[in-house]
Amino acid sequence: MFEAIRLHSWYAMPQGQVVVRLISEVLNQWWRGQQASHHALGFGFAQPYFGCAAHWTHSLLGASPAEMGVMPWPADSNRVALVRPDALPFPDATFDRVIMTHLLEGSFSAHAVLRESWRVLEPGGRLLLMVTNRGGLWARHDSTPFGWGRPFSPRQVRTLLEEAFFIPRQFCYALFMPPLSGDYWLRTASAWEKAGQRWFAPLGGVILAEAEKVVYAVRPLHQPARMMSGPMVIPVTERHQSHPCQSHL
Repeated sequence: MFEAIRLHSWYAMPQGQVVVRLISEVLNQWWRGQQASHHALGFGFAQPYFGCAAHWTHSLLGASPAEMGVMPWPADSNRVALVRPDALPFPDATFDRVIMTHLLEGSFSAHAVLRESWRVLEPGGRLLLMVTNRGGLWARHDSTPFGWGRPFSPRQVRTLLEEAFFIPRQFCYALFMPPLSGDYWLRTASAWEKAGQRWFAPLGGVILAEAEKVVYAVRPLHQPARMMSGPMVIPVTERHQSHPCQSHL
């Protein structure tokens, strides 16, 4: 797993800034038609995308796993906590949106992390998940954060979300430019993005998924046994009937 300091340094480079711009464009498209969030949580290392998320939420907090470390945000204060990813220090149904980046790839238990995200989301809340695409070029280059940890396929992402009781709502590939830091590749990043979305979407560097927490009313499988209000009465025929084995004694 990339540590927070290395992630912060990489996102401060031109290549990292281009990645933030490309992914933020997708997030803006998704959130444009949705109701603004009241309380959002950035889970993992989501600080590079807080600038985009701040336009769509009234309150934004961050939570980073202990093995990753934490970088203060914003610069003049700190709204990012160091946490256990499977035991967040927040009550149930605290947030209406969770933005998870750079977390599942290095998690010991992806299911536990997703279940904890489900717990702190309110009913109807949305999880925005970004993971490295197993079929993309970025998973094969460890010079970027997307080349570390475990990459995922779209089917694996869907299965993980459904097993954690999320309802997947939309999926998207992003980050189609080659994982190279030369000026030419950075200048043509937008053209690569448009071409990739149209012609070779499965080769995108990351998978973006949005899923909803839906709570269903569950009917008990068995009706509870009724309590008898009076003494139990045994019919006379049953009370005096001999045991089948008694005649052989």
